[in-house]
Parts: sequence; structure tokens; C-alpha cells
Amino acid sequence: MTQIHPSAVVAPEAKLASDCRIDAFSVIGPDVVVGSGTIIGSHVVIEGITEIGKRCQIFSHVVLGTAPQIFQDRGERTKLVIGDETVIREFASVHRGSVKGRGVTALGCRNYIMAYAHIAHDCIVHDDVVVASQAGLAGHVEVEARAVIGGQTGIHQFVRIGQCAMVGACSAVLQDIPPFLKAQGNRAKCYGLNTVGLRRHGMSEEAILRLKQAYRLLFLSHLNTSQALDRIASEVTSCPEIDHLMYFIKLSARGIAR
Repeated sequence: MTQIHPSAVVAPEAKLASDCRIDAFSVIGPDVVVGSGTIIGSHVVIEGITEIGKRCQIFSHVVLGTAPQIFQDRGERTKLVIGDETVIREFASVHRGSVKGRGVTALGCRNYIMAYAHIAHDCIVHDDVVVASQAGLAGHVEVEARAVIGGQTGIHQFVRIGQCAMVGACSAVLQDIPPFLKAQGNRAKCYGLNTVGLRRHGMSEEAILRLKQAYRLLFLSHLNTSQALDRIASEVTSCPEIDHLMYFIKLSARGIAR
């Protein structure tokens, strides 16, 4: 049976799973959907067309699904989608999409969004991502699976963070961070493989060795990006990780943080 604290304000039209919980003084709007087993703490505000998956934990004073922070917003019916088993800690905020963007802000499954973090309109955050306290993602940012974003880091709009990348604390990220790498600084630059993270996620030593070869060509050889990609294609044995790294870089619109 759904547990709703008497002081919570829940619109009758909201669709709540039979076993979710809404704690004291939270406000749930009419277009909100909350999945099975999800717990919404006290003083949470959830607005707009917002879909929250199963077994999520939304801690106190979180704000979800409010209007995008853009001057052109006119209250259009855009959307926020949050996947299963995601944890969002105190005072974090995630805005819905904008009509000038995708119209949807999307978080995958098993993400951990720490206190005071902000995820802006039209962002895509894939599965198993960690966004540490007070980090901020501007509009249209994409973060691939299993990436880690350090505390108090700011990520410029339209930047992409690659799979299993790690961005150090207090960084200002203005260009794309390729998959599997570490980056830090203002302006953030890449400085090696995220080898600890790659091993934790079960990547083979052979794949890590090939990525090290690719990293040397990209960042230590004094080649430009196009030349480095050509050398990687001809000199580094192909594998799914190398293929993904090259594909990510070829799609980069802002350039990579070198």
C-alpha cells in the first residue's frame, strides 16, 4: 500500500505505484509517475511530466522536473525521465527538457547523484554514473555509462563525458572527455587512463594495454587528432574499447580536452 504522509501534497492525477512512499511536506504534481518501491523523502518537489523508475531513493529537499533555466521557456510540456534504482541526495536538482533541445532530460539506471548537484535541461546521463556533490551539468550535456564526475566540477553545455571516464574535483570542463580517461583542471585536460576504474569494471588487461597505446598516440605523440586516429587505426589492434574510443572522438563537435 502506498504510504503518503498526511502533510504531503500529492495531486490526485499523479500515478504512484502501490508500494512507494512519500514523506512529510513533499509536493507531487499531477503529471508525475513514481515506480514501485521508490522512496521520496521529506520536502521534495516533483513537477512537470516526470517519470521516476522502480526502487529509487529521493532524499530530502530534492527538486525534480521543474522548468529549464532558459530565457525562452514558456512552460512547455517537456519531460524528465529517471531510471530504476537511482539515488538522488539532498538538495540536488534535475530540470526537465526544453523545446529547443530534445524535450527530455534522461537519467538511466543506478545513478548516484550526490548532494547539491545540478543536472540541467536536455542532459542525457547513462547508467551507473556518479555525480559528486555540488557538481553542475549545463544544458545538453551527455555522460556515458560508469563515468564519475568529481565534486564542485562544472561541465559546459553540449560537452560529452565518455564511458568510464573520471573527471577530478573542482574542474571546469569545456571540451569532450574521451572514454576511459582521467581529466582534471580549469580548463580540464586528460592525463592518462582511468586504470583503477577500468579494472573495477572488469576490463581485461589486454584491452587496457591497447588503450594505453591509443592514449600515447592521442596525447603524447605531438600528432593532431586526425593523424592520431589514423595511427591508432593502423597500429593498435582493434577491440570494442578502441572502436568506441575512436567513434566517440570522431563524433566530437567541441573537440577533446587535450
